[in-house]
Amino acid sequence: WTFTSNDHPLLYPFGFDTNGSIPFTSVPGFPVTYSDTNYFGSVTYTHTFTPNLLNELRVTAQRQNHSQAIPAVTQPTASQLGAVVPSDDPTGPPILGFLGSNTTLGFSYQGPTREIDNTYQFSDNLSWTKDGHSLKFGLSFSPYQNNTVYDFYVNGEYYFYGPTTGVGSGVDLADFLMGLPDEFLQFGKAPSNIRSHQYGTYAQDSWKVTKRLTLNLGVRYEYAQPKYDTQGRSFSFIPGLQSQRFVNAPNGLVFPGDPGAPTGANFPDKNDWAPRFGFAWDVFGNAKTSIRGGFGVFYDILKAEDNLQFNGQAPFYGFADIYPGGPGTVPSGLQNPYAAADAVNPFPSKPPSKNLDFAAAGYLPFGGGGVYFVGPHLRTPYVYQYNFSIQQQLPFNSFLETSYLGYVAHKLTGLVDVNPFMLGTNSRLYGSNFSYLEEFQNVGEANYNALQVNFRRVVANMGSWGSSFWTLGYTWSHEIDNSSGFRERGSNVPYYDHNQFRASGDSDVRQAFTFSGGWDLPFDKLWGRGPKLLTKGWSLYPIVTVHTGFTADVLANFNTTRSNPGPSGAGDAGLVRADLVTNQVTYVNPFNTATFYNPVANATGTGNYFFNPAQFSIARLQAANGAGSTPLTYYPYGTLPRNALRGPGFLNTDLSISKHLIVREGMDLELRGDAFNVFNHANFQMPDVIPTDPNFGQISNTYDPRILQLALHLRF
Repeated sequence: WTFTSNDHPLLYPFGFDTNGSIPFTSVPGFPVTYSDTNYFGSVTYTHTFTPNLLNELRVTAQRQNHSQAIPAVTQPTASQLGAVVPSDDPTGPPILGFLGSNTTLGFSYQGPTREIDNTYQFSDNLSWTKDGHSLKFGLSFSPYQNNTVYDFYVNGEYYFYGPTTGVGSGVDLADFLMGLPDEFLQFGKAPSNIRSHQYGTYAQDSWKVTKRLTLNLGVRYEYAQPKYDTQGRSFSFIPGLQSQRFVNAPNGLVFPGDPGAPTGANFPDKNDWAPRFGFAWDVFGNAKTSIRGGFGVFYDILKAEDNLQFNGQAPFYGFADIYPGGPGTVPSGLQNPYAAADAVNPFPSKPPSKNLDFAAAGYLPFGGGGVYFVGPHLRTPYVYQYNFSIQQQLPFNSFLETSYLGYVAHKLTGLVDVNPFMLGTNSRLYGSNFSYLEEFQNVGEANYNALQVNFRRVVANMGSWGSSFWTLGYTWSHEIDNSSGFRERGSNVPYYDHNQFRASGDSDVRQAFTFSGGWDLPFDKLWGRGPKLLTKGWSLYPIVTVHTGFTADVLANFNTTRSNPGPSGAGDAGLVRADLVTNQVTYVNPFNTATFYNPVANATGTGNYFFNPAQFSIARLQAANGAGSTPLTYYPYGTLPRNALRGPGFLNTDLSISKHLIVREGMDLELRGDAFNVFNHANFQMPDVIPTDPNFGQISNTYDPRILQLALHLRF
C-alpha cells in the first residue's frame, strides 16, 4: 500500500488513566476502595477521492477495569461472629440497616464488585458536495463485552424497620439489641459475561435551496441487540409459559432456551427509525434577521436496566428475602435468620439441575427486594425533540435571540410491580409462588417545554474604560412526567394506573436567570506611565446564576413487603405519599431559626425550617397499612400529589480575574484567580422530607460556601 497526498492516516496512541479512592463513611470501621483504569485508542484513515468527495474510516477501542466497594480492612465474617449466615464470598459481617433511624452499619452492599468493559467501534463516513447539496452517509458497528463479578448483598443485610412495626418493640435500634430483625436479604456470588452488538446507518443532506434558505434533511436507523449472557444466566416473566429448561420452575418464569422466551434480557426492537429536519432562513437577505427550526426523533440505548438481569439471580445463585420470627423465636433472627423464618438456606450456592425443586431450594416465593425483571417486550425509549428560534441583530453590537424548544418522550423505562395484590383480597395476581415482581417496562412518559430569551452585547471600545461583552439569559420551562430516574425515588409507578403520579418531574426548574460577561480592565490606560508588563492584559469575568427550586416529594416512608396490600390494596405501600391537612403548603424563611412540633414523629425541633411539619399527617394511611387492613378508597396514595413541594431557590455569583502575559511568539502565560460563590451567599439544600424523622421540614445542609483558587496556565 502506497500513501499519497490524498491519504491521511491518524493514529491516536493507546493510553490509559487510572484513579482510585477511599471515600468517607458515615460509620467508622468499614472503609471500602474504588478504582478505575481506562485504556483507549483510535485509528482514523481519511481518503480524498476528489475535491468534493471524501471518506473517513475510524476504529476505536476502549477498555474499562472498574472495581468498587472493595473492603479496605479485615472485619470478622458472620460465621466468626456466631451467626449462621454462610456466604459465597464472605468479605465481612452482614450489614445492619436501621430504616427508622436512617442509618446503615457495615461494608457497602454494592460489592465487592469487579467489572471489565470492552467496547469497540468501527465506523465509515462519506462526505459528498454536489451543487447546492452537502451529503453525508455513514455506517457503524459496535460490539460490546461486559465481564463482571457483582457481589450484591453477598454478606446479607438485616433490616430493622422502625419506628413502628409488628416485630419486637417497634423501635429499630431496640429490636437490634433484642436480636429481632424485620427482614433479611442475601444474594450469592454474581458473575456475568454479557455481550451485545449495536448497528447504525444514516444519510443526511444540507441543501442550500436559495441564498437565504437552507434545509437539513436526514434519517438514521439504529439497532441495539438485547444484551445476553454467554451462559444463559437470565430469566423473564411471561405468564402462561412453563419452562422446559427447569421443569419445576413456577409457571411464567422462563429462561433463555425455553420456547417463547427471549435469548437475552428482552426480545429485539428493530423499528428504530429516526428522521431529522431543520431549516435556517435569512428573512430579509441582510444577515440581520434569521429564523431557525428543527425536529428530530432520537432513540436511547438500554443500559443498566437490563444489566441487572444478569447479576447473580436465582436459580443460578442463591437468593433469600425472608422475614424472621418475632419475640420468643429460637434461634433468634439475628443468630440464624433462616431457621427463625422457617426458610431454606440456599447458601453456599449450588449449580442448578434441570429437575431443580424451587421450593426445596428456598427460591419460593420468587421475587421480592433486589430481584429485577426486564419486560420481555421492552421497547427502545425515544424522544421527539423540537426547537424554533428567531435571531435579530440590533444596533450597538447587540443581538437578541428568542427560542421555544422542548421534547416529548415516550416508552421511558420505569419499575412496576407486575404481581400486585388483587384489589380487595390478600392474594397476588399470579399466586403464592411469586412475591412482588419489580419489572422494567415502558411505563414512562415525559414532556418538556421552554421559552428562552438571550440578549448579548459587545462593547469593543468604551474609551478609557476598556472593552466588554456580556450576555443576559432568561428561561421559563416546565418538565412533566409520571416517573423520574432509574431505580430512584420516583421511578416506580402503580400497576393499576401508570399515570397516577403524573406531575412536575424531579428535574423541573420553572425559572432561571443568568448573567455572564467579560471586561478587559483598562489599567494600562488609567495608569499610562505604569509598566505595561504590570498594567496590560487584565480581565474580569463574572457569572451570576439565579433559579427557582427543584421539586420535593413527601413519602409516608412505608415499606413494600410481600404480605402487605397497603393503603392502596395493591401491595405498593412504598409509593404512598403523606396527607396534607391544610389547604396548601405554607413555607417559612430558612434563614431564620424556628421551633415546630412534628406530630408524626411526636417530636419538637428547633432549626432552619423550610415548612411547618404539622401540615402533614400519615395517621389515616398508617391505619390502613398492614396485612388484613381494609384498603382505602379515598386518596389511597395520600392527598399530597407527587412532587407537590418546591425546594429553596438558588443564587450564586462566581468571579474570575486573570492576567495574560505574552512570553514570546506562540507562548503566553495566564495567572488566574477564581472565586466561586464570591459573596458567600447561603444556598440551602433540600429539607428533610421524611415525616417520621424528628427533623422533618428542617434544612441541615447548604451548597458550597465561598471557594477561592489560583491557577497558572502556560500555553504554547
